[in-house]
Amino acid sequence: MARVLFADDDADMRQLAIQLLSRRGHDVVTAGDGTEAIAMLSEIDPALVITDLNMPGEDGYAVCLAVRNSPTLHSIPLVLITALPFGDRRVQQVLAESNVIVVAKTDIVRLPDLTDELVANAA
Repeated sequence: MARVLFADDDADMRQLAIQLLSRRGHDVVTAGDGTEAIAMLSEIDPALVITDLNMPGEDGYAVCLAVRNSPTLHSIPLVLITALPFGDRRVQQVLAESNVIVVAKTDIVRLPDLTDELVANAA
């Protein structure tokens, strides 16, 4: 299917993402923080980026901006995972500036269906 970059500082979340998405045939590459994710963008050429908002160092917002500012990756789908309420200032800032889909951390089980849909629509 597609190569997916999943960035989260929580190792359990990264492992869960690998399990959920690889069952659907996706090639999941993980990063433990935003800095690592940004460095990997050009190396792995993902079809989709899924990132946690709150991470040490560069956060998910920085990852979203790096994707949107990339000449080659700017149009790929972005999914932001957060435990913050959707009305939070940071979540609203990302939504306004990065054209992302926001998913609550408690809804992570939706990722396989959402990933399939976004990858199919981007093709």
